[in-house]
Amino acid sequence: MEEQKTHFRQIIILYYYHKGKTAVQNIRYAVYQVQITNGLSPEISSMLVQELINQLSENVSVASRNHFKSPPQSQLSAMAIHRAVTPRPSVPSEESFEEPLYIITPTYRRPEQIPELTRMAHTLMLVKNIHWLVIEDATVATKQVTTLLERTGLKFDHLIAPMPEKYKLKKGAKPRGVSNRNRGLQWIRANATKGVFYFADDDNTYDIELFDEIRKTKTVSMFPVGLCTKFGLSSPILKNGKFAGFYDGWVAGRKFPVDMAGFAVNVKFLHQRPNATMPFRAGYEEDGFLKSLAPFEPRDAQLLADNCTKVLAWHTQTKKNEPSAPLDMKLYGATNLVKLKQQIV
Repeated sequence: MEEQKTHFRQIIILYYYHKGKTAVQNIRYAVYQVQITNGLSPEISSMLVQELINQLSENVSVASRNHFKSPPQSQLSAMAIHRAVTPRPSVPSEESFEEPLYIITPTYRRPEQIPELTRMAHTLMLVKNIHWLVIEDATVATKQVTTLLERTGLKFDHLIAPMPEKYKLKKGAKPRGVSNRNRGLQWIRANATKGVFYFADDDNTYDIELFDEIRKTKTVSMFPVGLCTKFGLSSPILKNGKFAGFYDGWVAGRKFPVDMAGFAVNVKFLHQRPNATMPFRAGYEEDGFLKSLAPFEPRDAQLLADNCTKVLAWHTQTKKNEPSAPLDMKLYGATNLVKLKQQIV
């Protein structure tokens, strides 16, 4: 209870001293600051926001007469108890007016899968009005992935899209993630009418600011990606504020030498190009997809991230792990290790 009271005191102080545009925006700002400081979950934070908005509406005249003094201790206690037991009200919020973001994430079963998706989930849980399309290269959805997605509280669809056998059997580099991303495009065409979609691999790292940026996308936007190729960077080049080419460590004759994490597309723009798709050609997936959005030229791209001066997406790579050794059931069959091993590939 004391911890809850402390959170409310912090929010109230931030609320009255933050110079925001509206009372609701001030509340959201204050709760967000307390969330990142104290590690509150997005669900609890959302509940706090709504509780304080309701409280503000009920007591605006009282607050005015008292010159915005903090509520008494008894009121704080009552608010905390009410928040703990009352379900979140289903009323319109500012989130309803944000353009939706559709995050398309290809994934496949491996030791790092759940850790990678867990890390990514905690980033996405901080983003408003987001729908996560997690698409496995598998014939059956992995139960652990579904369980993780359900725990996040995010809007999501867990889909499967195995790589066609002819590409699995092909020698050399495989066009990984293509069937997954094309399945995501199929879902977008069938279910989305507005907003922006973004191909976000589960082994990358994303700055929270990136999602505010890509929400601005009207056609196709582009921005830098760090830790990419031998140059350590993949980015559009701007000279005197205008597009002047691409900087990438592997051009290889590509019209669009960009990283998969370096562009986003408006949903309406995609609908206007019903034949747009990603080719099953290793190394040329991005280039092939962007060319399929014709009419669209590199100079037409909407350049984000402060004129491509900020790195907001990083092509990080987790160390590859060997599959875990089988558990000796004779020795450990009656121990906690059985359940733990079920979580490890």
